[in-house]
Amino acid sequence: MHLAWNEITARAAKFATEWAGETRETSESQTFWTEFLEVFGINRKRAGGYFEYAVKLAGKKYGFIDMFLPGKMLVEQKSSGRDLSKAQGQALSYLDGLTNYDLPNIIVTCDFSVFQILDLETREVVTFPLEDLPKHVREFAILVDEAPQKYEEQNPVNREAAERMAALHNAIEATGYRGHKLELLLVRLVFCLFAEDSRIFELNQFQNYIRNRTQVDGTDLGPKMSRLFEVLNTKPEERSTALDDDLAAFPYINGGLFSELIPIPDFDTTTRFSLLMATRPDWSKVSPAIFGAMFQGVMNEDQRHDIGAHYTSEENILRVIKPLFLDDLYAELEPLVRRRSRTQQEDKEDKRVRANRLARLDTFHDKIANLNFFDPACGCGNFLVIAYRELRRLEHRVVAAMAGGTALLDVTELLRVRVEQFHGIEIEEFPALIARTALWLTDHQMNMEASEQLGEHYTRLPLTEGANIVWANALTKDWGDVVKPDQLDFIMGNPPFLGSRVMSKPQKVELKAVAKGYKQSGFLDYVTGWYIKADKFLDVNPDIQVAFVSTSSISQGEQPGILWKKLLANGAHINFAHRTFRWTNGAKGIARVHCVIVGFGRKAKAQKELYEYPDITGEPVLSLVPSISPYLIEGDEYVVSNRENQISSMLPMAFGNMPADDGNLLLSTEERDYLVAHEPAAAAWILPCYGAREFIRKEDRYALWLEGISPSELKAMPLVYSRVEANKANRAKSARPELASIPHLFAQRTQSPKFPFLLIPSVSSESRRYVPMGFFEPGVVTTNLNLAIQDGTLELFAVLTSQMHMDWMRLVGGRLESRYRYSKDVVYNNFIFPKLTDQHIVKLQALGQAVLDARAAYPNESLANLYDDVLMPFELRKAHDAIDVYVDSLYREEEFAGWEERVRHLLALHKQHEEALTV
Repeated sequence: MHLAWNEITARAAKFATEWAGETRETSESQTFWTEFLEVFGINRKRAGGYFEYAVKLAGKKYGFIDMFLPGKMLVEQKSSGRDLSKAQGQALSYLDGLTNYDLPNIIVTCDFSVFQILDLETREVVTFPLEDLPKHVREFAILVDEAPQKYEEQNPVNREAAERMAALHNAIEATGYRGHKLELLLVRLVFCLFAEDSRIFELNQFQNYIRNRTQVDGTDLGPKMSRLFEVLNTKPEERSTALDDDLAAFPYINGGLFSELIPIPDFDTTTRFSLLMATRPDWSKVSPAIFGAMFQGVMNEDQRHDIGAHYTSEENILRVIKPLFLDDLYAELEPLVRRRSRTQQEDKEDKRVRANRLARLDTFHDKIANLNFFDPACGCGNFLVIAYRELRRLEHRVVAAMAGGTALLDVTELLRVRVEQFHGIEIEEFPALIARTALWLTDHQMNMEASEQLGEHYTRLPLTEGANIVWANALTKDWGDVVKPDQLDFIMGNPPFLGSRVMSKPQKVELKAVAKGYKQSGFLDYVTGWYIKADKFLDVNPDIQVAFVSTSSISQGEQPGILWKKLLANGAHINFAHRTFRWTNGAKGIARVHCVIVGFGRKAKAQKELYEYPDITGEPVLSLVPSISPYLIEGDEYVVSNRENQISSMLPMAFGNMPADDGNLLLSTEERDYLVAHEPAAAAWILPCYGAREFIRKEDRYALWLEGISPSELKAMPLVYSRVEANKANRAKSARPELASIPHLFAQRTQSPKFPFLLIPSVSSESRRYVPMGFFEPGVVTTNLNLAIQDGTLELFAVLTSQMHMDWMRLVGGRLESRYRYSKDVVYNNFIFPKLTDQHIVKLQALGQAVLDARAAYPNESLANLYDDVLMPFELRKAHDAIDVYVDSLYREEEFAGWEERVRHLLALHKQHEEALTV
């Protein structure tokens, strides 16, 4: 999200040189700190920084902070030679006049030649001269949000609470109490446990009721708990006058949580003990966003070994909601909460200025209190909970600014943001129950936070109707029945990750119905259904902004040409995007999923935010760009689609041959040797066969290639005949039983072993700089895991192995997990070749041959070793470098700055070609 540290260090060195020798506090201080922030790529005004920030001190006096970045850094600037420790004491005196929101992480005192930094959390002090600034830039990491950030899922109480509830779930389930009734019971118990630790109930009120009013053997616990639930659902004025005092002391909850009658559960000593153990964690410190999903994970026996593996971490949720709406809202708020400067009266603000500021704050407050958010794949409500929490914290800052240090009259009237602004769809009932409850719990946590910060205790009881969480299938449910598009502002979430090849039949039917009007929709991943339905909402309300977490496939291979071509035509613009990063949430055993985040809408932002991950497991670096391509690079809103023929009229590429043989026509070395030893006539029908693995790793494999064999020849080889017979039986039971009519042949024969060919593996490791390719003479079979160009030439080989083509493949090609997937219709057929003269061809042939010669020097090495980035021989690397430079020069004289410039150039050529066809 920030400049690379080597760039910051270089800027710091330049800054230190330019400011060496400065001594004047007043005349140059503001310029000094403006340029200091620019070292870190920070614009002071955009970041909400102030000079001469007014702070009320003891009595009626005001102090003025020389430079202030609220929540990050406070600066006290002195002229050269002044005592910085004394200046630090002056800076510390300002802290009492700041709100909790604005308290800085660090205090910096400076006299132009020396910096002194006080970390307010650790109380450590670091002092260094100006010339050493490049060595100390990371002391200011908080400026670029790289100080260690503590996310709530790291709190061990979340895991402890989930594990306690898992034990309780197992104990109750073992009694035969299952399904909806068990799930609702557990959700109610979670609420009660949270309530007694967070001042909804009296401290330990629920625990004491269970411990003191029920038998140790648990026999009366079920009925007494059911009676408690009835009480919690009954208004005080409607309760029996003869009600037990302990029960009467519980508050009225409402909200529908306790309204449904469920069968009374049976408890015993074990289940009662499990319930009491569940009261042990401090539930007030549990994060509703994280606990819910952890708890859901342990409900499934297959997931209990890995609690939390399937929730969206807070870190990743913030990557979605900050650029979607939160950053903009804070940027809008900052000018409204600024304090007056030294030039204004010291004892009071101009009444008209204050009235205007309060009116603008009130307008802003109304705005956020009327925003509506929708997660159409909400799970346990993680996105909605974090979004609600952050919106409430924003509201708290508004209220504090409006109060201006004076006592508040009525917190109830001032807190306007409500859980009813949040809507969701969840396909499973239990997560939907958790989501609704989690938002209630978060509301109470935020009320506690507001009470502490605003100085007045506030509890929102009885509960309101609550968040609008609907239990339904998001692809078959009409979203308009959940929330009207004209009332909605933001759609967000993390829809399911399922590729087109692994979807169930019902899921394929669902997606096909949603994607009606999308050509080749059968190639789309399941997640695209959410993009398409969101886009239909944009037809009604173009002001809605959308952001989804998705697998990287949404911007690779066939997907952009199918999905984004239509979305762009409908007027969509990508306003921010996180390029590929590795999905993580700290859970053990989590799958290695590579994700992207895409934020889009019909209204384009002037500057788009593109987040790049130099380390896919690390933090992103932010670039502000004029437009973002569907391939998630800076560039035009343009995509390429599947193409039947090569766009530059080069030789056609074909798929390799598909066996579909269940192992009957493909042979290992041992199987071939056995077959030839027992049936020598079979040798004439056995050919070397290469899949991608065999080609790259130099492994042997063979195929029975029986094209043209006569019935009598086949009958004369009983072992071969038995394999053909087994293949016929297997195909007859397959999804394509018609293939049983040709049991002796490969199911798909697209490469003939009668001709020489150039082989391109369809899958190759992402760690290789080049996809290895190679030539084969007649008499060799390749499988469908490769692609082949019959009679491929050296000049074609040279261009295809160039960095230009590799960059193109990485951009538009698909992925198998993280490995490159080369395709005929998207990668090869859409690649614009340079226009070649005879002289160019001769040069390319020589360069291509040099690569083959460099390989031939290592006859016993596999291509896997030769193209390993560490092991690659120098002469082979040099031969490839020569191809790269020469092929680049065929496209233009000016050198390309990097891979993004190459692919933008290729996309521009492709666009020109397509536009010329329409003229």
